[in-house]
Amino acid sequence: MKTFEVLPSEFSEYVAWLSENNYLNEARFVEIFVRSKFNQKGWGRTKINYELRKRGISASLLASAWDGIDDQDYIDKARALLQKKRDEIKTGTSPQRYQKCYNYGLSKGYESSLVRELLKPLFA
Repeated sequence: MKTFEVLPSEFSEYVAWLSENNYLNEARFVEIFVRSKFNQKGWGRTKINYELRKRGISASLLASAWDGIDDQDYIDKARALLQKKRDEIKTGTSPQRYQKCYNYGLSKGYESSLVRELLKPLFA
């Protein structure tokens, strides 16, 4: 608002207008954040939830944020990321490559149980 030379006494007026017209909407922000980080960056629930908690988002909004993401799509995205990582690793023994893939899945924010389950058939 300082960029547009708005007087400090008028800040509350502008903020109220932005809220009324759905420009300042925390639920909308959370929905877009979850969708974009999942679809574009391939982040998992753990990482996305952590980033949202860092921004002070309430637990109730966090719980409802994942309604827009289908569980099967979530699993398919994790599987594709892990397969791609497995194919990229050219050196090391099978247990070393497994560990690198496992760490990669965790770093992307996927749950450890899901990563282990998806890696079993890839390294069988």
